[in-house]
Amino acid sequence: MTLPFADINWLAVLACVVAGQVLLTVWFVVLFGAPWAKAYGGDAMTKQQHTKEVPPWTYGVGALCVFLLSVGLSVLHDALGVSGVGDALVLAGFLSVTVFVAMAMPAYAFLRRWQAWLIGAGSQVTLICALSVILALFG
Repeated sequence: MTLPFADINWLAVLACVVAGQVLLTVWFVVLFGAPWAKAYGGDAMTKQQHTKEVPPWTYGVGALCVFLLSVGLSVLHDALGVSGVGDALVLAGFLSVTVFVAMAMPAYAFLRRWQAWLIGAGSQVTLICALSVILALFG
């Protein structure tokens, strides 16, 4: 098996990283900031307290992860011949369930943080779908 790393569209990957960071910021700050903080800190923790406790370097880790996800999706798009938004969404849905849900749910189940899992799962599934569509649009 050969993976088509030479065919990666780096401009599309860059667009994915920027869009992914914006999407995740809106998701965890604007849309679900307070419920996310509550899921991790209990009733007493506010969104502002939770944000202050997040080390700044975690944003770099997040950007690196979005980059790696974008590269991986790009390679899969090429290897599987994904063409068009429909194919991109089918692949994203497949990966969301078979990889993300299967990998993330056990950790959240162990911690019994179901609300955090729902918010996190929603963000990751949305991210995977958005990045896959962006890659398809770049062709």
